[in-house]
Amino acid sequence: MYREANSSESAQSSRSRPTDFRSAIHLPTRQTDRTENIVRAWEGGPLAHLNRLAIPEPDARNGFRFLANGHYFENLLSISVYCDSLSGISGDDREQDPVVADLVTAGKILFTSRHASHVVTPGRICIRDTKASWEFYCAPATRVRVVTLPRHLVFSGTASPESVNGSCLADVSTPEVRFLLNFLEAIEKSGDDLHRSASAQALAADACTALFSGMLFGRHASAFQDHPDAAVTAARNFIEKNLGSAHLSPAMVAQNVGVPLRTLQRSFSDSDDTIMAFIRRRRLQNAHADLRRLGSTATISEIAARWQFADASHFIRHFKALYGSTPASYLRNLDGGGTAE
Repeated sequence: MYREANSSESAQSSRSRPTDFRSAIHLPTRQTDRTENIVRAWEGGPLAHLNRLAIPEPDARNGFRFLANGHYFENLLSISVYCDSLSGISGDDREQDPVVADLVTAGKILFTSRHASHVVTPGRICIRDTKASWEFYCAPATRVRVVTLPRHLVFSGTASPESVNGSCLADVSTPEVRFLLNFLEAIEKSGDDLHRSASAQALAADACTALFSGMLFGRHASAFQDHPDAAVTAARNFIEKNLGSAHLSPAMVAQNVGVPLRTLQRSFSDSDDTIMAFIRRRRLQNAHADLRRLGSTATISEIAARWQFADASHFIRHFKALYGSTPASYLRNLDGGGTAE
């Protein structure tokens, strides 16, 4: 059985409107020699740089599955992929072939060109200029985050792209990769904003372009310094996931997002905010939601502790500054007379 849903052809429909990218291919054992089905599915789309595909023996005896989902907008493709054993060529010496980042989370991918060879294992990312063709082998049951950008954007303004490293291999713990992952996660969570806002789409594409270019050129700080909005977006995403942590601090945010603390503080300042003010505001908003949800059963001291306020009085003071009343007064108004201590 072969199936392709929301394929790359439909994902190309509009440069200004983000499109959900989904691809599902299943070839049973008796059809694993028909890789033209895969090529046909990807023809003309953001995965068209993959060609001369083959499903190696003996893995072909187990059939073949490929699953991908993510977004395609402003010429940026960001997808999560599951792929069974597959070999082929990435790139065909064409200017339109993209720059590709592959972050492996399970399995393994081998890339080989005339000038370099990389083994990408879980926790590592490989960024490649596919104008120089790369042979690849994807191990069975590999899971990988794939991001692609047009080559001309990444190499814009360079006198001689050929003189630049055509690839780089990095660990997921490096600041640039942490920044990329947090930023991509943040923009994917804000899918509605992407559909509504051309500026949000442009920010995502520009920040990823700067990161790719910086890593290939060795200018690692360029994305942080040139795109403060992207740094704030990535930081807010990390903060949202860790609001309940007692260890959440500006230093922790900066370290985990992969941005120097002073750079991140300046980025928040540019948007008339501070890291700690944002953390406190989001904790108060969550506490407010808890009060509304629990009503008369709410215990103010427990809510204060849950959202990491030093004590109930500290929580009450900040809650009143934001909402104009104490938590107890808010509950009385909500319940028509209930009290909470």
